[in-house]
Amino acid sequence: MGAPPTPPPPSASGPQICPKCQTTNAPTSKYCSACGASLGPATVPPAGAAPPAMVDIRQRVDQDRGFLKKLQLLLPGFRGYRQGEDDRAADSMLRMQVADRVHRASGIVTTARASMTNSGDFAHLNDLAQLVSDLNLLEGQIRHAEQGYTGISPSVRMSVTSLDRLYEYDYGFVQAADRLTEAVAPLNVPIPSTTGAAAAIQNGRAMIRQLQAAFQARTKAVQGIQV
Repeated sequence: MGAPPTPPPPSASGPQICPKCQTTNAPTSKYCSACGASLGPATVPPAGAAPPAMVDIRQRVDQDRGFLKKLQLLLPGFRGYRQGEDDRAADSMLRMQVADRVHRASGIVTTARASMTNSGDFAHLNDLAQLVSDLNLLEGQIRHAEQGYTGISPSVRMSVTSLDRLYEYDYGFVQAADRLTEAVAPLNVPIPSTTGAAAAIQNGRAMIRQLQAAFQARTKAVQGIQV
């Protein structure tokens, strides 16, 4: 008797079953929607080949996701720009969320300065005080800035291209705020070390400049759409 016939390959138009978690995925999916496993055909590397580099599924999703989806992850409850008051409400929400991030960073630095004073470490007190001042100033600029859409008539609709460009600036704006918080995070300990404080001050100053630049770029983008 001959060998049994080889089963035909799965139809390219049918649903794909994840080989890892058995989740049913769309025919065109490249990665499982549940676990992120690859849905492509398995390949056997040649003998002696280096193992493939590991790819963080979060990085892959972040790269594939549009800027509006990214913003919705960074800002829970963020509503997409549409028209009229919704544009202005979204603008206000975005700025308030970023201002709150700056406020938290200022609180971390203020608490660290008090802790270092109580422990008798006075090496960086002036620099920490200046950092708090810069953070408070930046928070006020962002929180109390004129709403970016006050000049838009309720009857004006933004094009998809304009919105996509603005979402990109918005995403960079929020990311810069998160990097600022990360820069001062080493100070968020009971008693920061002198070395840790010096590094946090330097990184904090750099991130303040980045956030200021992102804020200015976003403001120009909004103004460009209003024209």
